[in-house]
Amino acid sequence: MSERVRIINEEDLGKLKEGDNAGPMVIVANQPEIVSRRLKSSHPINLYVVKRGDEKRLSVLIAQLRVRRVNPVPITEDNALTRREFLMGRLSKVKLVNAPVVFSESCIARYGCTRCVDSCPSGALTIKDKSVNVNPSKCIECGVCVSECPTGALAMAGADDVEYTVAINEASRAGFRRLRFTCIYDESPSSGDEFTYKLPCIASVGPEWLTMALTLFNEVSITCPNESCKLKGLDKVKGLIDNLAKVINVEVNGLTIKVPKEPENHPTYVGLRRSDYSNALKAMKHISKGEVAQGLKIFNVKIDNDKCSFCGVCFAKCPLKAFDVDNTQGLPTLKFNPLKCVGCGYCMNACPEKAMNIEPGVINDEWVVKVKDEVVRCRMCGKPFDTLRHIKATKARLGIKGDPEWLYLCPDCRRYYTAKQMLKANLKPLN
Repeated sequence: MSERVRIINEEDLGKLKEGDNAGPMVIVANQPEIVSRRLKSSHPINLYVVKRGDEKRLSVLIAQLRVRRVNPVPITEDNALTRREFLMGRLSKVKLVNAPVVFSESCIARYGCTRCVDSCPSGALTIKDKSVNVNPSKCIECGVCVSECPTGALAMAGADDVEYTVAINEASRAGFRRLRFTCIYDESPSSGDEFTYKLPCIASVGPEWLTMALTLFNEVSITCPNESCKLKGLDKVKGLIDNLAKVINVEVNGLTIKVPKEPENHPTYVGLRRSDYSNALKAMKHISKGEVAQGLKIFNVKIDNDKCSFCGVCFAKCPLKAFDVDNTQGLPTLKFNPLKCVGCGYCMNACPEKAMNIEPGVINDEWVVKVKDEVVRCRMCGKPFDTLRHIKATKARLGIKGDPEWLYLCPDCRRYYTAKQMLKANLKPLN
């Protein structure tokens, strides 16, 4: 985490030496539009420009940059050194790359999730030993992996859940009513009640961040300064906005979205992606169309009632606790929460009966009853010990014919029953 954010006045720019400006820096200037931000030894994501006197915008930026957890990393280039670089004693060319960092405690690759790897257009991400590995030299800084991750386990400078949530919370409290997402090469100035959030690329915006922004601001827009950009962020965000408009009643004009009816409560976000997304969807439920959400990381788990044995593996194994077991009117019940599910497929793969399938879901913040069962009591002692579904599944798995009495006995009584039957079979009458 950054210990400091450098505030540089316009007149101090000329005094900066190469290597001085590696960390986050805010340049305060009278004419921001004429300030060159492309200082050679710094990555553009570390440079921000604010008009002198705009204390509100400056305070939001300082809050954002103070929590920055990730910075661009230096990598060696293969290009030959110039004569000047050689005489200065350099041994190789180095450039800064804003490559993603993986926070392993949040990553669910160990449960089978591969969304970041599957989405990476440059092959910079791989999975080895159930962990995500990043090759910075292959990274093209598009941020697609960050937007695709369902848990926020990947972060880049400027594209990090912690940094983003601090910025939008502060911007909303400061009175900004519009939010604009753009990339680091957009030099158009912000004005009025609009706060500009700069990303490595607009492809870093996922459904979570867009939905969260719509709960705090009257208008949210996404702009790209270069429509022919090779990163193709425009294509991605156009698809995202189209998908969102199909399930939430919003006004869309190009890449600008307006909410016709503001939520009653504006959530405060904490930087935990799925939790924040759930709170945002709950806040937007009043304008939900009730349609199935494609591409918005909202899922439903479909369970085949004929196959489900109520074994509880899904409940026990789900890394996001999307399942719960309850007692409803005396019946064991398996419940599912769509807003907790990230679609990793771990429950589907772990299910011994292969009774589960994952599909896109609808915005619903309530627990949904998926399976009901009956409690089975021991026919000898009366103690509840199993469910009817599990007993039927056991019969089918073991090929048991008929309905033997011992199958409906608890483990203790079953041992007594087995011992009794063995004694009966082996005891011989006395002569």
